Amino acid sequence: MDAVIVFCASYLFILVIILQLVAVLWLNKDASSKVRFVLAIIVAGIIAFILSRIAGKLFYDPRPFVTEHVKPLIPHAPDNGFPSDHALLTGTLTAITYFFYKKYANWMLILTIIIGVARVLAKVHSPLDIAGGWVFGIIGAFAGFYIVKWILTTSWGKSLQASLVRLAQATPLLKKVV
Repeated sequence: MDAVIVFCASYLFILVIILQLVAVLWLNKDASSKVRFVLAIIVAGIIAFILSRIAGKLFYDPRPFVTEHVKPLIPHAPDNGFPSDHALLTGTLTAITYFFYKKYANWMLILTIIIGVARVLAKVHSPLDIAGGWVFGIIGAFAGFYIVKWILTTSWGKSLQASLVRLAQATPLLKKVV
């Protein structure tokens, strides 16, 4: 059972990233939608990351293996566990995908929950650390989605989107997926 926990806590987030790439590359029908989705992911990620770093400076939550004096299933530095970077990443990607593809995001949500639970069972995070990562990820996703939506309604935002679409279509590698 420990091997399953270690795998889920350490590596399952890669599947969430792969699912995100699939969503960007194959679920979007047109280049404009892909550009809007990618911009929302970038803005959401930046906002979530900034919020998590600020929160980490304001609140310290020692990792469970430190307070419980046990060996964690995953080797880790005994630093601040709040908020969980794994929960932040998977929570942000899942939440931003929800705005574009609700049913698809539900599959990502299942993985996100499994990862969070595994990190708690591995004793590298407390439930508060996981919840904090998810909350900042969700806030980042909401902000990213609505900021990009607002930007793309402005004349310069429409121009930016058109330029990015042209750039993607002019790039040989991207042209195949756009």
